[in-house]
Amino acid sequence: MSKILVTGSTGDVGTRLVRELVSRGQAVRAFTRSPGPYQFDSKVEIAIGDYADKESLRKALDGVSAMYLLSTGPDMESNEANAIDAAKTAGLGLIVKHSVIGAPYKATDFPRWHRASEERIEAAGIPYVFLRLAAFDSNAFGWAGTIKSHDTVYGALAETALPVLDSEDIAAVAAVVLTTAGLAGKAYDLTGPEALTTQQQVDILGSVLGRPLKYVNVPDEAARESMLGMGMAPRYVDAMIGLIQTLRSFGRIEPTTDVKTILGREARTFRQWAEANAAAFR
Repeated sequence: MSKILVTGSTGDVGTRLVRELVSRGQAVRAFTRSPGPYQFDSKVEIAIGDYADKESLRKALDGVSAMYLLSTGPDMESNEANAIDAAKTAGLGLIVKHSVIGAPYKATDFPRWHRASEERIEAAGIPYVFLRLAAFDSNAFGWAGTIKSHDTVYGALAETALPVLDSEDIAAVAAVVLTTAGLAGKAYDLTGPEALTTQQQVDILGSVLGRPLKYVNVPDEAARESMLGMGMAPRYVDAMIGLIQTLRSFGRIEPTTDVKTILGREARTFRQWAEANAAAFR
């Protein structure tokens, strides 16, 4: 059986993807700096390594037929470049790239970083599928502290409506494209089923929790200071603020049907996500 390498394997999407692939009987190798507290299924092979350690990438790709490429943070572009170069040397049969909606337009740092990786994959001649993702439902976990303390959510997107996407759907789509022949060369824009403002998301979450919640829009500088206070790297914070400003200028991102195209069902709603994760806010 062919083996699939999952990078970012202990994160929000990666853990779900590993679990989904194992449930399908697929051989999986999880690439991680350290498993930490996360416990992989006993069937999963663990490859300890780092994007900056090219030898660890070479070893992780040995005997692998496909890779899910997922990196985050301000070093994403250089990290993914190392992984792509190692994949080319290894003669990898497929890269499924975890990307972002709007990557081809390079409007802000995040899409520019992702598109740079996409272009490197194209130039390397490695068969690929690009999954270009909308904002995640799970970003709402960042509201848990202020919801618990005073039933309030703070944000900077104003009235911008985004088709937020469930990480379970990302993992399910990724598992399909990693294990289905004939999809190489395609790019999919993955979204949730409806565009929601932050206020609408907060209202839905409040309905699920059974108590009213308040949304307070904050200036960009306040958002910047909050992110820096959480320990985010300044370059990453600048990229976040640039993304927020660009999304506000668009006002609304319409949903697509690409999740349904791949899975044969509708994408999960934000309400479904909220119901499944309500305990985190109580």
